[in-house]
Amino acid sequence: MNGPWGFVEPILNFLAAHPDWVGVAVAVIAFAESLALVGLLVPGAVLMFAAGALVGGSHMPVLPILLWAMAGAIAGDGLSFYLGRRFRGELRLLPVIRRYPGAVNRAEALFHRHGGKSVVIGRFVGPVRPVIPAVVGMLGMPPGRFLLANLGSAVIWAPAYLLPGVVFGASLALALEVMGRLVAWIVLVITLFLLLRWLLPRIDRPLRLAGHRLARAVGRQPPRGVEWAWLRPLHAATRALRYRRGWFWWLMLAVLVASSARALLEPAPMDWERGMAAVIRVSASGLDDAFWAVTQLGGVLPVMLAALALVGVVWWVEGQRRALLALLAMAATQAIAYGLKGWIGLARPLSLTETPAFGAALPSAHAAGIAVLVTLWVVLWPAARPISRNLLLAIAGLLTAAVAVSRLALGVHWPLDVLAGIGLGVTLGALPVVARSPRGSGNGSMTAVAVSMVVLLATAGLTRQLQWPDPLADYPEPPGAPVMTAADWLAGDGPLPQRRLAILGLEAPFDAQWWSAATPPAGFQPDWQQPPEWRWQTLLRWVSPRPTPARLPVLPRWHAGRIAPFVRIRLGDDPTRRWVLRGWPVARVERGRVWLLQLEQERITGGLLLPRLERQRPDRTAARRLLDAAAERAERRSIAGIRPPRYSPASESWPQGGISD
Repeated sequence: MNGPWGFVEPILNFLAAHPDWVGVAVAVIAFAESLALVGLLVPGAVLMFAAGALVGGSHMPVLPILLWAMAGAIAGDGLSFYLGRRFRGELRLLPVIRRYPGAVNRAEALFHRHGGKSVVIGRFVGPVRPVIPAVVGMLGMPPGRFLLANLGSAVIWAPAYLLPGVVFGASLALALEVMGRLVAWIVLVITLFLLLRWLLPRIDRPLRLAGHRLARAVGRQPPRGVEWAWLRPLHAATRALRYRRGWFWWLMLAVLVASSARALLEPAPMDWERGMAAVIRVSASGLDDAFWAVTQLGGVLPVMLAALALVGVVWWVEGQRRALLALLAMAATQAIAYGLKGWIGLARPLSLTETPAFGAALPSAHAAGIAVLVTLWVVLWPAARPISRNLLLAIAGLLTAAVAVSRLALGVHWPLDVLAGIGLGVTLGALPVVARSPRGSGNGSMTAVAVSMVVLLATAGLTRQLQWPDPLADYPEPPGAPVMTAADWLAGDGPLPQRRLAILGLEAPFDAQWWSAATPPAGFQPDWQQPPEWRWQTLLRWVSPRPTPARLPVLPRWHAGRIAPFVRIRLGDDPTRRWVLRGWPVARVERGRVWLLQLEQERITGGLLLPRLERQRPDRTAARRLLDAAAERAERRSIAGIRPPRYSPASESWPQGGISD
């Protein structure tokens, strides 16, 4: 490669010889390509395509490379934005930039025409791409708004520049086959993003306009008289519909009411709750200590001490009224949470309600505690500091989400429990706002919030160190596979499920139970074959306009939070169809395991942007026909007289009879 880009070839040769450096190199390329002073000279598009080709040809994982590219692009645009804000009008005099005055002029025109959207649009417009962040910084775009646009555009830009090279490097034939659809998907994603940016303000404005009309209808002052005192919080909350936070408050109230009403009408977890809880519990396996440390942030002792610290400083800084309202919000949240627990009496997972360490499930007191505390932080924070207030909102959301996920990961709550707890905490945490009189409202205290944060973190760390009052030993261990005797299994006696518990709840029944001393289960060769593994190359085959079932990896299915570890496919005469067999190990039986098997037939044909997938469950006769041949082969390897399959005669959902009867 000759000319001004002659340095590109040595870089590509180095990366081909040292693939471990590809991620760092991609980040550097993305950073330089996005930097105002350098991006005008660096052939970023060529280098990104070449790096993608190296990734595709070497079978490296693509996701880490994409993250490196996003990080480099975000950092490069961020530094360019800082340079624009730092130098303002002197930006045009900086080296390199003054050699390209036309690019700066076009970037200014783009910003004046499209505002904040110019950051997203500019990433894909060659002449202005390196200078648009610096120009919007020079013209005074707010940092928070730029950061949002920077993050969103980088998430789109990195795949758009890397994936074509990945496809090309994986296989030239595959690249030619899927390139058209890949480009269509990129265009579709960008279009949907821009449509969302256009649509959200047009949804937000009518809602806020309706809120303003409702606020005028209820008047500025609440009804006078002692008998109308109970209406004052609702009056303030109704007037708050003029703002987004007012709509959010009503949403949280609706979540609390709906969750509680549903638990009262049916005091049992829904199927989708059981499925989601199982997935989170299994995904967090081995991290119980870490999640238990996080859950201490919502414990009664840390939350109450942090609330007392907040109330004390607010009392000293602003007076008694807001301090007493904050204290009332915290006390009411805890009282109502435990009152609802006793009233509704929803059972916890794994029968924990029957243990002395745990009470009823809904609502989650930990989620309610952290939610009311961080909501108090937000409503007491000075409104005159919007940037730091947005940072506080992010911290509040992160803490609440972390505690909520920890309760699910530890296996002590259902999803609606934590949602109801968050709704209760946010609803009552806004009490200093919705209950104060329109006159005489004071600013919040940053000192009070900072002291409360320190007390919360310190107390949570101390409770973890002392293992009191919420020790890790009280929490359940992840359930293991039950142990059964062969006689119990053959007789159908045992805690084995008959239906698959998917992410969103119970789905189709299992077709057979299969005993095998080997892992994976034996007997399925040669009729059944292993499907292609999930890699970027095989993933791209799902975009092909001419899909072939034999070349496509099998889409995952879950049972009790686990993806099927045993998957086989069986092809027939019809080139558009295949049988898919999935198995999950669920119990141990005499030197072997019992697997639950499920069959389905897939018909895969070409579609508009993705293949059309049709799934069909087999009837009893088809299931027996497909499994009997494998059963005969596996039976020859059986030990202790145990036969591989059992078709439960007690279940109408499984085939009747069976070779093990």
